[in-house]
Amino acid sequence: MTKLIPSNISICASETSKNIGLCSATNFPLITNNESELWIPLIPEGTVQGRDGRNWTNPNAQAVINQTKLPFMLDADHESELSTNTQAQGWFTALRFNEKTRFIEGKLELNDLGRNAIENKHYKFYSPAFMHNKNKQITQLTSVGLTNKPNLNVPALNNTQQENTMDEIIKALGLAENATSEEILEAIKALKETTKAEKPSLNAYVPKATFDETEKALNAVRAELNALKTAEHQNAVEISINAAIKAKKIAPADKDYFKSQCATAEGLKAFNTFIEKKAPLIGDVDLPTAPNDEGEKPALNAIEKEVFAQLGIAEGK
Repeated sequence: MTKLIPSNISICASETSKNIGLCSATNFPLITNNESELWIPLIPEGTVQGRDGRNWTNPNAQAVINQTKLPFMLDADHESELSTNTQAQGWFTALRFNEKTRFIEGKLELNDLGRNAIENKHYKFYSPAFMHNKNKQITQLTSVGLTNKPNLNVPALNNTQQENTMDEIIKALGLAENATSEEILEAIKALKETTKAEKPSLNAYVPKATFDETEKALNAVRAELNALKTAEHQNAVEISINAAIKAKKIAPADKDYFKSQCATAEGLKAFNTFIEKKAPLIGDVDLPTAPNDEGEKPALNAIEKEVFAQLGIAEGK
C-alpha cells in the first residue's frame, strides 16, 4: 500500500508549486439558517480535471469517504495547507456519495467568518484539498478552501442569477440595497403577518365557489328569459301578419317575406306602422283570408266560388 505523505497533497487554487495540484470545485449553494442541511459537492467520481491540464482519479468514492478524517475545515485560500494559519471559516462534519450527481458531498457548518465571507462576497469560489498516491489516485480529503482563483471552470459563489433575484426581492420588499439577511427575513415575516390579518370582508367579497354558482344560475335565468322573449315576439309577428292578410293589406304569398322583416322588435314596429297607413289591395278585395289558429280553411273569393260551381264542387271540399 502506498504511504500517504504531505508532498502529495493537492489543492484547488491556481498555484504552480511543484507539489500543489488541482481538485474539484463547484458553485456554492445558497446559505440558509439551517446549516445542518447545507450539503455541497466536493469532488466527482472518476477523472478530476484542472484548468492547468493536470488530472487525478477518484475510482472509489466510498474509500475516499472512509479514509477522510472528520471534521475537516473550510479555510480561506488554503491557508491551513500552505501556512501555519489554521483559522477556520467553517467545518465539514459528514461526507456522503450522491448517486445522482456522482459527487462526494460534504455537510458544512459555517461560522461567523465563513458566513460573512460569502454573504459579503469576499470569496466567489471554493475548492477542496486532498491527498493522493504516486499514481495520482485520490485517497482522502483534508480541507476545503474559499478562493477567488479556482483551477476549474466552475460557476461562481452567489452567481449572477442569484444576485439579480435577490436584488429584485429586496426591491419588492422596499428595503435598502445593502439590506442584511436578517432584515430581509424580518420583512418577509411582517408581510406574511399582514397578509394573514387582512382577511376580506364578506360585505365586499364572496367565496369564489359561491360566485361561480350564482353566476351559473343567473346565466340560466337569462337564457330562459331570452327564450320567452323570442317566443313572445314570434307570436306577436304571427298575429300582426295574419291580421294584415285578413284585412287584405298584404297577400298571403308574401307572408314569409314580411316575417323576415319583423325578425326584430324594431322591424315589427315598422311593419305595424306600415299596415296602419296602407290601403287594402287594389282589385278583388275578397282575397282569401289566412287560416286561423284553429286550422280553419281560408274562405274562397268570387272567382274561386264560380269555378267550384261550374265544376260541381261544394265549397269547403
